[in-house]
Amino acid sequence: MLKVYLDIDGVLRGCASPVEDREELLRYILANCEAYWLTTHCKHGVNNAILALSQEFSSELLAELDAKVRATEWGAMKTDAIDFDSDFIWLDDSVFQVERMILSGHNASQNAVAMNPRDPAAAKTALATIKARVENL
Repeated sequence: MLKVYLDIDGVLRGCASPVEDREELLRYILANCEAYWLTTHCKHGVNNAILALSQEFSSELLAELDAKVRATEWGAMKTDAIDFDSDFIWLDDSVFQVERMILSGHNASQNAVAMNPRDPAAAKTALATIKARVENL
């Protein structure tokens, strides 16, 4: 099963993608993938992801996210939390150069999907990418 690592700021909130598109993306991930928070809102044993999204989505979707999206633990770089032995996609608006180098070293550069927070089609594009990967597994 495809693992999807989710950033929050610039990907699920604070972005130009309409809320309906972001909801569709999340519902697809929840139904078809293993989801993990990979965000500063979930770090060092503290998971504030749902709180960070509380103004974005319905209480129903928030409850589902809380039940199904797993926390990650990472240090200086988000790549610390990625399982490179699995099929994965990482949705983030800002992948650091050193993280890109780590991805490249694992032959996984294509697994990081750069989400442009100013692009209203970003959530739809990410959904199409994830659907294509799920269908090819």
